[in-house]
Amino acid sequence: MKRKTYLLFIGLLLLSFESMAQEGKYFGQTEIGILYGRSAEQWDGNHEERTDLTLLTFHGMKISRSHVVGFSVGLDQYDGVPILPFAFGYRGFLGKDGKPKIFGGIDLGFGSAMLEKREEDEWSKSWYRGGLMFSPSVGFSFPALKGNSALSLSVAYKRQDISFFQGFLTGPGAQTIVSDQLPPGFSSLNETEHLYRSFVFRAGLMF
Repeated sequence: MKRKTYLLFIGLLLLSFESMAQEGKYFGQTEIGILYGRSAEQWDGNHEERTDLTLLTFHGMKISRSHVVGFSVGLDQYDGVPILPFAFGYRGFLGKDGKPKIFGGIDLGFGSAMLEKREEDEWSKSWYRGGLMFSPSVGFSFPALKGNSALSLSVAYKRQDISFFQGFLTGPGAQTIVSDQLPPGFSSLNETEHLYRSFVFRAGLMF
């Protein structure tokens, strides 16, 4: 149900931005790059360096010549766990039209783990859940030779919360545990929170 709601929401927003594109108010940005940071804490308390994939697409409305507001969606990988970030965002530009520009942005939203498969057997269940996402960015745009598109290079900082849940089920014939702290059918449930901080390097296209 949540997945269908996300897709419906994105579809409605894309339709609204299509109408803005006809009026010349639409702004789009698509970039691909890497997330560089530390992995989740290991059993011995240490962290390993990680390099993961990131993809961003931003759709916005021009509220003035240099300011854009909109929303972004994407795909990030954290230690092999795929996260879909959904965020409201802002982009601001400094420079003359037809020339290279400096731009800055900020995205604030939620990262969903709905693409990660839940593990389940007769004794236990485990799954991931996303959390708050925050990402400021800065970069340069270089106008293409033809049309209104521009090449972009950007760096960013991204903060993403992720939780891992592992629960053991009440076995056959065992007494059912009733507790406000546990979902029905669980005898125990552990939550491990991970906070990923990453430096982001991306390249792409603005239009």
